[in-house]
Amino acid sequence: FNIPVTVSGLTNVTQIAAGRFHTLALLEDGTVRTWGKNGNGELGNGSTTNGSIPVTVTGLTNVKQIAAGEGYTVVLLKDGTIRAWGNNDTGQFGNGSTTSSSTPVNSISLRSVE
Repeated sequence: FNIPVTVSGLTNVTQIAAGRFHTLALLEDGTVRTWGKNGNGELGNGSTTNGSIPVTVTGLTNVKQIAAGEGYTVVLLKDGTIRAWGNNDTGQFGNGSTTSSSTPVNSISLRSVE
């Protein structure tokens, strides 16, 4: 379990982030690929099926930064908006809701995030 392995199908990766049981990669083209546990929809592909190979996050482009928590994922887009998905039972998305989502939703409303 402590031997590094190559993740197949990923090229031009600019950032990596990891939650407790899932991982995500930001690609040079501004898209995000995710893999791992998906019980809360944290892979962002519209399902809750675990994934051992990277999948593309549904409807997400122009991503600038990525972050992951326990069971949820948050990204900053190049236009300064924030999208989140996965577990939101304690308001992790910051949008006034506690509804979880298996696809990206609008998160907190901030102006000029850089």
